[in-house]
Amino acid sequence: MSDGEVTRVGWWLGVGGLPDLLWARLQVFSDGSAEVLDLDGRVHRFPSEQAARYWLLEDEYEPLDSLDDEDLRYGGLSRDDLVPPSAVRHSDLVAQMLVRRQPVDAG
Repeated sequence: MSDGEVTRVGWWLGVGGLPDLLWARLQVFSDGSAEVLDLDGRVHRFPSEQAARYWLLEDEYEPLDSLDDEDLRYGGLSRDDLVPPSAVRHSDLVAQMLVRRQPVDAG
């Protein structure tokens, strides 16, 4: 873990998995380093926020705040469905990072 203090936390969604919600958490530290917690509970460390963001984008994740209404409709979701995981304990947080949803019937 970084020696720095967490200065920013961002949530990302795996858009290739929609309508299932595949969450990842990006933490940025005061020393400029970053960590990504993936839905498998692994922590990936990066020397910079930019490197972490690039890794997430390569893995088909998008920042939660960048998803538009078209993305959501395609996945059969609404903004109300997009509530990031929340927990005190790491194991409880990881347990919420994959949310299986029923596919929406297009017919």
